[in-house]
Amino acid sequence: MDRDKLFDLCAYIAASAAGLKDEPKDYGPLRLLEVLSRLAALAAEEYGDDFLREVAEEADEGGELVLRDREGFYHFLEELVRRFAREAKNR
Repeated sequence: MDRDKLFDLCAYIAASAAGLKDEPKDYGPLRLLEVLSRLAALAAEEYGDDFLREVAEEADEGGELVLRDREGFYHFLEELVRRFAREAKNR
């Protein structure tokens, strides 16, 4: 992970935290999913981690659900957490 990418991610996190004050409730999980996507992509690139590469791609797709299928979005997040739990057992 190079310095500029890390800086961009930190700036996004700071701006997201500040913006949540006036944003709808569902934006918090959506913004966290964006952070996960970016961080997983950077880690996948740095360490060649296929699991995190898949997570980054799926997180991008899953984020679009919040606009058209709120329940589907939260189901996606729950399944993502279960996948992390299963992967953690294998590491």
